[in-house]
Amino acid sequence: MKLHPFVAASVIVNSLGNVLLTLAMKRLAPTLEAHLAAYDVGAVLLTLATDVTFLGGLALLIAFFILFLTLLSKLDLSYVLPVTSLGYVITALLGALLLGETVSALRWTGIVAIATGVYLVTRSAEADRQTSHLEAAS
Repeated sequence: MKLHPFVAASVIVNSLGNVLLTLAMKRLAPTLEAHLAAYDVGAVLLTLATDVTFLGGLALLIAFFILFLTLLSKLDLSYVLPVTSLGYVITALLGALLLGETVSALRWTGIVAIATGVYLVTRSAEADRQTSHLEAAS
């Protein structure tokens, strides 16, 4: 079973889910704060349960969790966690493009470091597979 599509989907779905939740929470913050100040938990839940952007973000994060569990069932945690952290790169790009966030040069440097780490982890996984194929052949 090829798992690269699952990795890519999990990264994209996670990033999009987080962007949708951010959009919803920034828009709903005044309403939610008023409900919380009045200790009206029911109104908070109703507000969230009827907001399409919030529900879309929640659905995407549930899909991410299912994909993530699938990856964990097939691959090493020491591979899955670093590779899915590539979502930080995509989330920063989406934050800048869709949310109008300012991403500083220092933050981009950190994101490049994450991407470099992901590259190294994927290369090490390929090397591990080649080594195990050679050991199995001998």
